[in-house]
Amino acid sequence: MRVLHFGPTVGVTLSGVPVNRIVIERVLDPSGRDCHWVIRPNQSLSWRSAVRVYTTIALCVLGVGVFFVLHGYWPVLPIAGLEIIILGVAFYLCLYRSQIREVVTISADVVSVEKGRKRREQHWECPRAWARINIERAPIAWYPSHLLVVCQGKRIEIGRFLNEKERQSLAMELQGMVSGDSWSSAAQ
Repeated sequence: MRVLHFGPTVGVTLSGVPVNRIVIERVLDPSGRDCHWVIRPNQSLSWRSAVRVYTTIALCVLGVGVFFVLHGYWPVLPIAGLEIIILGVAFYLCLYRSQIREVVTISADVVSVEKGRKRREQHWECPRAWARINIERAPIAWYPSHLLVVCQGKRIEIGRFLNEKERQSLAMELQGMVSGDSWSSAAQ
């Protein structure tokens, strides 16, 4: 069985697609008993690339600020410094948020959902016989729908960072697996 972890994933998949661009990855246990979906936000920029972009922008802004200071316009430098700090915070928050992982596991008896960044921060499970996959439409038309795993009145949302097409596709796949319709085709 392939080990699922919450840390950063490096490398490429079998199809040659960089891992940080895969949004939903299905992992099957070789015995065919468990099926896992690793769901993550689209991360178009790695931490290393983000640091390079940020450094380049910061150096350009500081260069312009120093140029104006040398010509007597000293108030430009503190504003440039503030811009650099705000940009750094924005880069950090976006990259930190893109590290979230959700692992949905469907086995013969249990449906479980694990959420976290570098480690599991939230765990939820229920008997497979009681689990239902629901798409809940938002009350306002242009708001995204919510993909929910529902069991005995308890609900947990998954894939809130997915686009509508990915959310619908994942819902159909999970519904088929929970109901048992596509259990045998998943093992192939």
